[in-house]
Amino acid sequence: MLLSGCVRIVAIINNKTMKLKNLTAIALTGMVCLSACTPQYTVEGKWADGAGKTVYLQKKVNDETPVIDSVVVAADGSFSFTLPAGVDVYELNAAKEAKKEILVSEIPVVVTIATELRTAKDSSTYETLSIEAVGDEQKVYEQGTQMIMTASFMQLGRMFALSNILQGKDTTMTLDSAVVFFDMMDARMNESIYNFVDSAKNNYGVAYFIKDYMIRSMPFDTVQVAYDALTDRVKQSAPGLELKNAVEALAAVSIGGTAPDITLMTPDSTELSLSSLRGHYVLLDFWASWCGPCLREVPNVKAIYEKYHDKGFEIFGVSLDETAGPWKAAIKKSDMNWHHVSSLKGWECPVAKQYNVTGIPRMYIIDPEGKIIAQDLRGEELANFVAGLYE
Repeated sequence: MLLSGCVRIVAIINNKTMKLKNLTAIALTGMVCLSACTPQYTVEGKWADGAGKTVYLQKKVNDETPVIDSVVVAADGSFSFTLPAGVDVYELNAAKEAKKEILVSEIPVVVTIATELRTAKDSSTYETLSIEAVGDEQKVYEQGTQMIMTASFMQLGRMFALSNILQGKDTTMTLDSAVVFFDMMDARMNESIYNFVDSAKNNYGVAYFIKDYMIRSMPFDTVQVAYDALTDRVKQSAPGLELKNAVEALAAVSIGGTAPDITLMTPDSTELSLSSLRGHYVLLDFWASWCGPCLREVPNVKAIYEKYHDKGFEIFGVSLDETAGPWKAAIKKSDMNWHHVSSLKGWECPVAKQYNVTGIPRMYIIDPEGKIIAQDLRGEELANFVAGLYE
């Protein structure tokens, strides 16, 4: 990836007076150069045995990845794409058989596409394509992507392990010991994340990592510290500015922020707003009828509600169900006699997205002025916190 610049036009004027029309011509030529020579980045690549094949360049837009350009590999195996200058992530697609995300910036990145021979489970062999992108910024971007995958697999493993223990399918470990083990693994993972962010604070790739993972998975204070540590080079880039907006949005739904208002339909098809409960302490609870952990928390929430509702305590439940039947049935079955609303759009619920809800149950405590004063409390911690508000 090379930065192509503008050619500087130099006019040598002799001792004779230049005619006005010649001066005008030079001025116009300079104007044409300024308008035509917009800085661009070039992605260079090599595909040794790919002559005549097509390489596609794609870009994610609103959860879709349309093709924005394509090139045919030259006889010598080379290919290139010319892109507008600016830090951005694209997807390279080799003959629609292999894909690779590449971070395009002013730092060169070299792409190599190769044919690999692999062995299947039945010992047969087959050919597949691999794409390798090498560059300083690309390396950091891929490190962040790999950390996100590792963290996701760890959380998936935790979920399955705890589920098997609760269902009696795994008797080799107690629930308490499993929780201790996974907490230790999480601590190690978090340490790796902090070290990565600190070491890469001058790289564009870390801005994508903070936005795509830390904002969705870590407390606001941790995210704020990570953002503040970034260099101006990163903060002023396109991903840095996007991250800044995301951090500001997260601040609004974190402790100390004013809870954004919510207006959705109740089970009896009337609108209800969160703001209608101003003047009360409110537990804002994101849940769903299909969520086991949510339903296991219901007895604790019910006990808190029954104890403090007469003192003004309210609950505003936002369901991530997709159909009304299971939602209403769960409310009735568990005697959840507090305020309920839903968009019936599941994870696509606009309110859930606004509150950065990536897992449920997700709970916030809102004070009478509408400020968020606590979040993600459950069980005894939740009961003790609410008790502290009234006792």
